[in-house]
Amino acid sequence: MRASMTAPKHTEPCVGVDCIWGDPRGFTGGLALGAMALKNNRQNKAALDTLNPAPGMSLIELGCGPGMGLRAALKRVGRNGFVAGIDQSPTASHCAAHAVHGAVLQGRAVTMRAGVADLPFRDMMFDGAFAVNSFKHWSDPARGLREVARVLAPRGRFVITQRAANPERPTKAYGAGRGMEHIARASALLKAQGWRIIDERCAPDGSRLLAVSILAERPD
Repeated sequence: MRASMTAPKHTEPCVGVDCIWGDPRGFTGGLALGAMALKNNRQNKAALDTLNPAPGMSLIELGCGPGMGLRAALKRVGRNGFVAGIDQSPTASHCAAHAVHGAVLQGRAVTMRAGVADLPFRDMMFDGAFAVNSFKHWSDPARGLREVARVLAPRGRFVITQRAANPERPTKAYGAGRGMEHIARASALLKAQGWRIIDERCAPDGSRLLAVSILAERPD
């Protein structure tokens, strides 16, 4: 096992409508995870296209949901690469473990229940990191970004991708209306902590949605 892990601290369940997506649990959480598995393919692709990992790299996904992003990442890094996924939801981390079960058995992947503000991995373990539609759910974004920087190797890169409404064809799809606002907040926090912004881009996600990504390099 390539991870140095500690048991995550117990946290109280999230409460409210947003938690169906940010901390899915139980029957409704299972439905939400199913919807993510069906709807997030283009968002996952946009994030990984922006990060552009090479074969053999080690990656971590922050807020891995049902594990479709982990599956896609494993294809990018190949058999010599390694992928970790964390999610604060026990239901999500369980689903993700099933999604990449074969890779877990081979020592090429691991999934854990954990929050971004307290990552259970050693310093400088990963070459890259990505978060798809999860940044807005982080309980402490500033601390979370410091943790991401800690587990990234020097010159490690991190991409945040967020679903946003296409301004030419507005939609009320969940989370899309404030997508640009969430990306702007992420960008401001990254810059404040000394991350170097490398790229900002939009990719279409159907006719009414966008996958908006910001790519940054770890602070020195």
